[in-house]
Amino acid sequence: MINKISKTLASRNIWHKIKNDFIVTKKSTVKIPKLNKDLAYLSGVIVGDGTILKIRRKKGGFHYKIKITSDSKNYLNTLNKIFEDNFNINGYIEKDKRKVHTYYLTLQNATIFWFFVLLGHEIGKKKGPIIPSYFLNNKILLIHFLAGLVDTDGHISYNRIQLKQKSRIFLSNICLQLKKINMNPNYPKVNYTNQKPFYYIRFDNKLSLRTPQ
Repeated sequence: MINKISKTLASRNIWHKIKNDFIVTKKSTVKIPKLNKDLAYLSGVIVGDGTILKIRRKKGGFHYKIKITSDSKNYLNTLNKIFEDNFNINGYIEKDKRKVHTYYLTLQNATIFWFFVLLGHEIGKKKGPIIPSYFLNNKILLIHFLAGLVDTDGHISYNRIQLKQKSRIFLSNICLQLKKINMNPNYPKVNYTNQKPFYYIRFDNKLSLRTPQ
């Protein structure tokens, strides 16, 4: 992964050099970790309530950001600590002035941005979320990816988890993976919110969740 990120930074004319497992730019020194439970979990969180943003700067070039939304500042502090433990970088948390109980965690860092893009995450508005291929053949990483997704976009009802998404295809793909790990999912069903279709599935509660439901 470190070589993929290095080549990507170079192709974007971002100054950097590699020191062991770190990428050093003019503004940061970022540790590039091996894929683990934390990174799988963060991937699920980003699919759920995160956005990966590439914003043009007035003076040229781009700002590279990851922004995660939550109604819990404590939860965002937990996520921020996970980023710090794995990348040696943390972000900043601010309140959404337009909403009463909404906060943002923002990490503005090109290296972390490209780490998650190269895992398979979309830049900008989500059109077709996917399960990163790195997790498909690893049961432990898949379970932690699903935990991050449920902690942001799901809820627990008795012994079942309900997960809601705009994309029926994405939920169908999740169902295929849930069957492989014996979590007994149902096929996606549809309901409507403000006359817009949303799809949901239910499956057994066997995940390592990190936030109270």
